[in-house]
Amino acid sequence: MSSLKQLQQKSIRKKQVYKPILDNPYTDESHNWPYVEEQQLVAELVKTHVIEVFKHAPEALELYFGFNSVVEFLQGASYDTTAFLFVCNADAVPRVLLAQIPILARVSQCDVVLVPLPRGFISQFDACTSQEHNGMLLAVQNADFDMQFASQIHRRVGHVTQQPWLKFTESRIGVLASEMTINRKPAKGDLPSSGC
Repeated sequence: MSSLKQLQQKSIRKKQVYKPILDNPYTDESHNWPYVEEQQLVAELVKTHVIEVFKHAPEALELYFGFNSVVEFLQGASYDTTAFLFVCNADAVPRVLLAQIPILARVSQCDVVLVPLPRGFISQFDACTSQEHNGMLLAVQNADFDMQFASQIHRRVGHVTQQPWLKFTESRIGVLASEMTINRKPAKGDLPSSGC
């Protein structure tokens, strides 16, 4: 037979509490990437005017493949340079790299046109180069660059916030239901035992 005190200790009282949590701990980065009108047409233009030209005459275009090459160019470019940065942000590219690209494009001294490409376009990069490309290709507008292509891209690619890191997005806060034990005050007779 158990005593009343033992029964009370076995049935510890609990109460339900609600802990606030962030619905999404990451920032909303949708405003960092520009909207592309007629994305399939833009992808076809990139394929014919950049990828195919590079396959047949690699020296005709000044191209940089991969995250490290792109960052190095953006950090050292001059004010009078225009560059087109084509990024496969819908494909399997590490998000850590992708998160930095829009901000790097905005803080660069040169004029960078950021062009997100549709899902699956990374296979075009794989076919045209054996270099590590991380789904990124930067084309510098030089004397050999097709100006008609440049104007087509400018017309179809929107512009994003000039300083996207200053755009404040209110965090969505949710609640998580959990249980917590109710601490009872020890009675006079319940003194902690000393190890002596």
